[in-house]
Amino acid sequence: MKRSPHNYRTALVTLLAIAGLVACLVFTVVRLLSVESDLRSEDTHVKLWQLTQTQFEAELLAEGLARKAANDPFTGLEQEPNFRLAILISRFGVLMEGSYGELIESLGVMGGFKQAYLQLTLAEPLFDENLSPQVALQLRAQARDLAYMLRDVANKVVLLNREHGASTRSKYLSVVFESMAFIIGIVISASFLLLRLFKGVREAQQAQRLLRQEQELSDLVINNISNQGIVIFDDFQNCLLWNPGMQGLLGLGPDSAVGQQLQKLDPLFLKPDIVKSLALAVQGTSSVFEDESASAIGQERCLEINCFPLNMAERKLGIAFIRDVTQQWRARKQAERENFDLEIKVQQRTAALRQAERRLIAAIETAPDGFAAFDSAGKLLFANEQIWAADPIAIWCWEEMTLATFMRCFAMCEGADTRLLDPELDFTEIELDVVLRKDVWARLSVTKADGGTVFVRLMDITGYKKAAQALQNALDRERETTSAYRNFVSMVSHQFRTPLAILDSSAQRILRRGPNVPEEELVTRVQRIRNATSRLTRLVDSVLNAARLDAGRIEVNPTSCNLAGLVLDICDRQREVSPQADIRVNAPETPIQVYCDTILIEQVVINLLSNAVKYSGETPVVEVKLWMDGSRAFCSVRDWGLGIPADELAKIFDRFYRARTATGIAGTGIGLNFAQKIMHLHGGEIQVESYEAAGSLFTFDLPVSNIDQAQQAA
Repeated sequence: MKRSPHNYRTALVTLLAIAGLVACLVFTVVRLLSVESDLRSEDTHVKLWQLTQTQFEAELLAEGLARKAANDPFTGLEQEPNFRLAILISRFGVLMEGSYGELIESLGVMGGFKQAYLQLTLAEPLFDENLSPQVALQLRAQARDLAYMLRDVANKVVLLNREHGASTRSKYLSVVFESMAFIIGIVISASFLLLRLFKGVREAQQAQRLLRQEQELSDLVINNISNQGIVIFDDFQNCLLWNPGMQGLLGLGPDSAVGQQLQKLDPLFLKPDIVKSLALAVQGTSSVFEDESASAIGQERCLEINCFPLNMAERKLGIAFIRDVTQQWRARKQAERENFDLEIKVQQRTAALRQAERRLIAAIETAPDGFAAFDSAGKLLFANEQIWAADPIAIWCWEEMTLATFMRCFAMCEGADTRLLDPELDFTEIELDVVLRKDVWARLSVTKADGGTVFVRLMDITGYKKAAQALQNALDRERETTSAYRNFVSMVSHQFRTPLAILDSSAQRILRRGPNVPEEELVTRVQRIRNATSRLTRLVDSVLNAARLDAGRIEVNPTSCNLAGLVLDICDRQREVSPQADIRVNAPETPIQVYCDTILIEQVVINLLSNAVKYSGETPVVEVKLWMDGSRAFCSVRDWGLGIPADELAKIFDRFYRARTATGIAGTGIGLNFAQKIMHLHGGEIQVESYEAAGSLFTFDLPVSNIDQAQQAA
């Protein structure tokens, strides 16, 4: 048997498809192996781990130096700074060699790494038991800077790793897409071969499948549809199928009906309309109609008949669905009768609604509120006398009043909304409180109904507004009272902190040393505790005075006192609380007798001195100076700390105000306010000179109580 050219072409296409499949698979495997090799050679995660471990060692070194500066004991060798330094130098050396060094060099930070490594090796001899707190703090700052540098390098490595990973994924994705494209081509070729293989089998089975479909359709119709009658017929109107539903409707079984002409089975099929519909169905035209007739037992019945064309095994047939719709037909007839009755009732209700409308208009005319209605086109339908009496601009136009003009009149009132000027008036509801005239308030409500009708209501709310204003005033007074109470609590916390710190410090020293405390030191500590307790008692009285100061009932009890001795005692107590501070006092050797309330002035000095220490950094230097000029004695507190910006000096004595340079430092902002008020009660004032990042100078003065002393100073 000779092979046709078509068969040779088919074989050639098959061989080409197989060759393409093999080539595509080999190409795809090679590309995937290349991507897998790239992924396997990636080690940036290990380098990133080494960087983070080095950063962690730098943080541990900084922590150890901080504890060394604070003289805190170490619980193990791993916490010692020299131990942490050795580990850090080792890890740093690893980062500068091999692949790690190449990575650091590629990031452009090798110079910084070499400089940091040199600083670490040079600082190694300083790490011994005699390491001073100041040197420890300096080394701690360098370690923190090194940790920050390592953090930045680690971030760059993460970004580099992310970019490399994105490039690798993109490469892998392109390989996948290429492979998918070749596989799709192979699938298409294989599908072509399979189609050629099974084409003959399908042709052989087609006739058998059509017969089986007809049989399955017949079984489905006959066995599963029983709520309505189904009959299939040919162009001679001979019955080909008669289901159980037809037996329920006409009382004739399938065995007696199939093969017979429909007109011989029941008088129903003799009616001209049904005969015509059956003939049209075979010709390809559908029809639906109802047949009203009496049943076999003489009862009234209505059948719904649906005739449709049907093509089976290349034959033109017809199918009819017959359903008993007697109940629906009766319900429809009943609905028609009820609809007639409903029309009568609608007319009666319409007359009642018109009468109710007239009553509603009469009620609106006599209502205390103003009402108006406009149709969907903006034309005025009605308005009562009360809304005309509002007269917001005294130029009401009774004729040709439209909704837009009506809204523009109210838009000129105080409290109006720009929505009233919208020419489209696209809204659902507007509710505004407007001022019609002086001290005359009204609530304007504009509502749009579903049909487009707009209703306007104007209600007098003058009494409500006055009551609301009175309530707001009462609420403001209550808020002021609450604020005063909060200020009082803040002031208590601020002022009690110093004596409590003295008590705690002395008690801790006695507790730590126990029976080893010398008697003289014990007496000194106990005396300090008693002094702090006495100070705390005086502060209680001072707090009460502060509360009375806010209420305007402060009691000032001025007496003669030595201002120099008072300031020196306060400085000694501050040195105990802040041992890191260098507090210098410049005062004359002779006493400076002033006339003041000792407790209140003591609070002023404590506040100025503690602020100077707090805002001067880790090693504050504070200078306190005392002198006399004529009949006034002066005291100044100077620091070289953060300073106050020039634009904020005028607000520094306001309660709760804190300068922007104090951000991150604990404080409430009430100390200077309280101190200034105390000086005002003494007839004086605190003067301030300050420059940002250059320090501050606070000065106050008091009257001299000794006349001879004042003359001598003059």
